[in-house]
Amino acid sequence: MTPDSVHLLTRSSQMSLFRDGKGRVRRAYYGARLHEPEDAFSDSASAPLLCTTLADSLDGLPNASGEYDLCITQADGSLSLCLECERQEVVRLDEDREEAVFYLKDPAYPVRVEVHVRAHSESGVFMQWTVIRNEGEEGIRIHRAASGHLNLKAERYFVTSFRGTWGGESLMSEEEVARGHELVLASGTGTRAAQEGSPGFIISLDGPAPEDSGEVIMGAVAWPGNYRIWFRHSPYHYLYAGAGMDVAPAPYVLDAGGVLETPPVILAWSGEGKGEASRSMHRWARRYGLRGGDEERMTLLNSWEGVYFTFTEDVLHGMMKRAADLGIELFVLDDGWFGNRFPRNDARAGLGDWQENRAKLPHGIDGLAEKAEELGIRFGIWVEPEMVNPQSELFLSHPDWVIGLPGRENRLERSQYLLDLSNPEVRGYILGVMRELLGKHPGIAYVKWDCNRKISDPGSAWLDARHQGNLAIDYVRGYESVLDALAEEFSQVVFQACSSGGGRADYGTMRRHHEFWTSDNTDACERVFMQWSIGHLFPAISMGAHVTASPNHQTGRAVPLKFRFDAAMAARLGFELQPCDMTEEDAAFSRRALAEYKRIRPVVQFGDLYRLSSPYESRMASLMYVREDRAVVFAWLMDKWLADAPPPLRLKGLKPGTRYLLRELNMDGNGSLTHVHEQVLGGDFLMNAGIRINWKKTFQSVCLECIEGIIYLNE
Repeated sequence: MTPDSVHLLTRSSQMSLFRDGKGRVRRAYYGARLHEPEDAFSDSASAPLLCTTLADSLDGLPNASGEYDLCITQADGSLSLCLECERQEVVRLDEDREEAVFYLKDPAYPVRVEVHVRAHSESGVFMQWTVIRNEGEEGIRIHRAASGHLNLKAERYFVTSFRGTWGGESLMSEEEVARGHELVLASGTGTRAAQEGSPGFIISLDGPAPEDSGEVIMGAVAWPGNYRIWFRHSPYHYLYAGAGMDVAPAPYVLDAGGVLETPPVILAWSGEGKGEASRSMHRWARRYGLRGGDEERMTLLNSWEGVYFTFTEDVLHGMMKRAADLGIELFVLDDGWFGNRFPRNDARAGLGDWQENRAKLPHGIDGLAEKAEELGIRFGIWVEPEMVNPQSELFLSHPDWVIGLPGRENRLERSQYLLDLSNPEVRGYILGVMRELLGKHPGIAYVKWDCNRKISDPGSAWLDARHQGNLAIDYVRGYESVLDALAEEFSQVVFQACSSGGGRADYGTMRRHHEFWTSDNTDACERVFMQWSIGHLFPAISMGAHVTASPNHQTGRAVPLKFRFDAAMAARLGFELQPCDMTEEDAAFSRRALAEYKRIRPVVQFGDLYRLSSPYESRMASLMYVREDRAVVFAWLMDKWLADAPPPLRLKGLKPGTRYLLRELNMDGNGSLTHVHEQVLGGDFLMNAGIRINWKKTFQSVCLECIEGIIYLNE
């Protein structure tokens, strides 16, 4: 290896980088780990740049794509940036992580850029991001600051995205990027950016992304704000793909001495299809991407769909008592508990006034937390600290704290405004409120942090005229700083990210939260599709999934209790209904199912995911989790035709030479649907011949546990 080259190696993949004769950093190779890493430099003359600028895109380089990572207007008005690498270093962070840092400088302007590339050996995941430093005496304007890009060569390219909206988050679709065409994935909401689609993607080379074979690259941007991900298929069959935060529509002003760090783009290469890419991403996420990724998540009852805004202390006591009786471990009081002068009895008042509503809660939060402790369960609470209602004491005192355009009528969304988190006074207020809430009430074990509004009138009374374009990025940085402070001070409290449902299903948010609320749409049928999709990027431990009433409150669809349980048990199981309204039969089923979930929870929350049958391609959806000596299989029949016989369900990830005891869980009045209940069968049989499920009607489901038993002597 030459002094100017770097090999970053993981257990399964490799990224090789080098500095060329002109001081530019290039990526020579990204793919399967080579027996001889130096072979990666055999075609270094055509290697693409690691960090491109406008000048690079216009100078006729082989990888000139018309897209670039960095674009800056200098203080003298020149739209100019040309970077040369002065030095590089490779740092071993620990036994799993190694990081290469390239230090680049523009020889004509006082701008320095660091490019960071980090390898994670165990998971095979890479991260890339940049740090821009303005060392001049005047400000510069940044028009684009992507985190990284890829340059790929194949005949055809297919991109899977996870687009959506409220009530239909992260619905998966795949499309070919035709030769000479471009595909752009973007969100411009400023706050709940993932509502329009989680900032992730899958690139498949030479055909649609297969599950268990073929070359794919899975990626995600760790950023809860505006993002842009692009794919351009050149006439010469190169694919140029890049990702990062979106600075548009106004440039970001970086003052003299200022530093701007881009969010990491996370990459997982696989030569065995998107299934292995997901497992790599999930392993990385549980170790680095989520708060407390190695800690089991509690089962919970959330009060929202059970009582909405209308409740009393006695009603909540009854819900908690019933929850404890069922075996639920945590009760979460949702919206409606606060405000006195402007009581929170609907969505139109109270946001910003985080005092206990004594009319509803005469004994306050402590009274509820003490009742929960008496019943042997934990207590959690809902907050939306980034927002304010016009009908609130906070707004009357600080109308200048909201985001809005001067001289324009400020538009309401959900009867609320957005507080300006670029303003340090606002951040201080939110931190003070949360410190008082969690410090004064140590019985709070869980916080559901909501964000129900986007930035629609992008103006800040705090930022001066020159820096108005900084609002969207400075808002996110303010939000992150508040959550970072709370995570450090209240490390024992579990945080859920909710944003009109799944609006913050991104790895920027998840570094500061333990889980996200997948969608406000709790219909079990539609949740199978959403959880299937977002599960490509995120592990089950991060996805909140609740058993709710039937007919469902959003769709009106009636679904059997077993189906609702089996859908929610494939993620972090919770309830969201009035448990006191359950029949004794349903309560008895729920007790059994909750007990089973707690037993299989380590497999679901920490196991490797194998997708068996996609609901997007079949009337049956199925997936399974494998961990150590156990596996758990879920299957859901989404539709049933009379003249129909689905093929056997062939399992994955088992040991061929091992016998497995099979047990169906959560059986209802229909009994066993598989004929393998309490049988012992070989892993080779289960993966090759498979299991036949005797489906009889729509919305039946199967939950099957496989327990490792006897190993063949000749294996």
